[in-house]
Parts: sequence; C-alpha cells; structure tokens
Amino acid sequence: MAKDKDYMKEVDKHIGERTYYLRLGKGLTRGHIAELVGITHQQLQKYKKGTNRISLGRLILIAKALEMSVHYFFEDLESKESKVTLTQHQRMCLEISRNFMKINNAEHQNAVNILVNTLAKVL
Repeated sequence: MAKDKDYMKEVDKHIGERTYYLRLGKGLTRGHIAELVGITHQQLQKYKKGTNRISLGRLILIAKALEMSVHYFFEDLESKESKVTLTQHQRMCLEISRNFMKINNAEHQNAVNILVNTLAKVL
C-alpha cells in the first residue's frame, strides 16, 4: 500500500511540474492561471509540489487555459528521466518572456521585438 501512495505522489508531482513549466514557458503568472480555472494561486502551488492532487476536471480546465492537450501532462510519466531540468539559457529565455509579457504598451513590445530580430541577424 505504501508503494501505491508513493507512486501516486510521484504522479501528482509530475503533473504539477509539467503544469508549472508549461505556464512558465507561456509567460503566465500563477495568479492568471488560477483565475482562469477558478482556484487560488496557493492551490496551484500545491499542485506544482504534488501536495494536492489535481482532479481530472480541474486538469482539463488547466489544459484549456494553457492551450495544451491533457495528454501532455502524462507524457514521460513512466520514464525515469521525466524530471524536467532547465538550463541557464532556458531560464533566461523564460525570464525574458515573463518580462516581455509585463510590457503593456504594444509599441514598446514591437520595439523590443525589432531589437531582438536585429541583434539575431547581426550575430
């Protein structure tokens, strides 16, 4: 019985982590996703840690909010290498994305985009 509980805890944590990394990749805040699915941001944090289990109905709402198939959350579940680790470069890309999403002015967003495109062509 203890093995089953440990396994379920790992499943809960896996799904929570995949939710977390997908949310980060889309540059969304915990509060924004929580609002979309009707929960608190604290509850979303508990999902990430695997402390609380996500019901299937709630997972479907989360998948819709993140524009992802429910199947995504179960990918690599059986793999021992399913833990996602981010490189320093990936962390920087996520940080840039989060900061870009905080820019409320469309002209400023466009200016940043032009700057990045210009720098990419130079390098």
